[in-house]
Amino acid sequence: MEQQNVVIFLPLHKYEKIENGNIVIKKEPLFSGYIFAQIDTENVNWTSVRSTRGVSNIVKFGNDPAVVDQVTIDNLKKIDSLSPEPYIKHGDLVRVTSGSFRGIDAIYQASDGESRSYILLEFMHQNQRLSLDNAKLMKI
Repeated sequence: MEQQNVVIFLPLHKYEKIENGNIVIKKEPLFSGYIFAQIDTENVNWTSVRSTRGVSNIVKFGNDPAVVDQVTIDNLKKIDSLSPEPYIKHGDLVRVTSGSFRGIDAIYQASDGESRSYILLEFMHQNQRLSLDNAKLMKI
């Protein structure tokens, strides 16, 4: 598309996920299967864009391609630049899935590096703040 002088934009949704006990940032398209293309209709034949490898179709209203206003594109770019959505936030309820505290529910407090987190659990009628491996926690 860039060889055809078409500016493209793929807004992404970023979120945290726990993989192998580590918090990793994942990215996926905000609109799966769609990209936004800015086409200069005076200099580019938009029907040739449809023939580009990987393009299955163009969203149209009648015979004309759909037009998305610049304000909407700017708002999508703001979303695209946001920090990742956290997998677990302060105050979320979590369950310990293995180890000595297996099956106990706790309140998530904060990250303790990439692979550990602080939780607050009630143990022997007292609140205890512990640091556990993320692989042992499950969001409820």
